[in-house]
Amino acid sequence: MKKTASLKRNDDFQYVFKKGKTKGSSVLVVFVVPNDMHLNRLGVTVSKKMGKAVVRNKLRRRIKEGFRTFEEELTIGSGHDIVILPKPDLATVSFAEVVKTLKYLMKKQGLLNE
Repeated sequence: MKKTASLKRNDDFQYVFKKGKTKGSSVLVVFVVPNDMHLNRLGVTVSKKMGKAVVRNKLRRRIKEGFRTFEEELTIGSGHDIVILPKPDLATVSFAEVVKTLKYLMKKQGLLNE
């Protein structure tokens, strides 16, 4: 099983926001920028406008689990830094819809083979 590392430093998030390609849907926005590490790094950021800590952590867990379900299908080669930003409507959609939207956005970014 492939393991995606986490983005942790604020500098890394800011770099992805400034230099990354952006694709979005009604519930998620995905920023992607290539890195030199030959592994993918995932960061999920949820605004305080989305709710209290319990709600934000629930959304974060849903996104990470949704990403993990198709992580092995991502293109192999040079690594990418990926930041996922949820929109307020994410709280109302099912988990299956989250996975479907993530797959769609990763395919639009050119990271998913199908």
